[in-house]
Amino acid sequence: MATRTPGTPAEGEKSTSRRPKDTKFKQQKLPAWQPILTAGTVLPAFFAIGVAFIPLGAVLYVTSDNVLEYKYDYTKCTNSAGELCADVIGNYTNGTSNSCSCNISIELQTDFKGTVYMYYGLTNFYQNHRRYVRSRDDAQLHGENICASDLNSDCEPYKTSGGKGIAPCGAIANSLFN
Repeated sequence: MATRTPGTPAEGEKSTSRRPKDTKFKQQKLPAWQPILTAGTVLPAFFAIGVAFIPLGAVLYVTSDNVLEYKYDYTKCTNSAGELCADVIGNYTNGTSNSCSCNISIELQTDFKGTVYMYYGLTNFYQNHRRYVRSRDDAQLHGENICASDLNSDCEPYKTSGGKGIAPCGAIANSLFN
């Protein structure tokens, strides 16, 4: 009677070992080159890379100087009645907000050739603030029909207007003013 050691297949059985084949690739024994980093090799390499990027930097600098830009601060914008829109919007009456239209005429001193892009910047606007991020109703955004009383309480003060639910409710939807 022959004894066998545990883990070795019996006569006529195939080996079911999960061990990878003993090749240089699978055993991660391929030859490698590891550079020796000294000041004599690193400094010339950095210098060569820096010299190579000087023309790229010059091209980007010249191109950025050709960009035309016009800035207008409309913080003090007034409506047709002469009231500051910031004051009109800031006055909440019985939980309802007021709207304000502000028209601005801009006269450019130079012609803008090509495509013109318009951007606006905001200050004191913290879109990563916890209360701002949570100010939405996910069920409403999924398209479910929800009555005003069932809207998420995080939507306040942009939950209802005149007793009717705002769709979509919340500060996120209210801040998308374009």
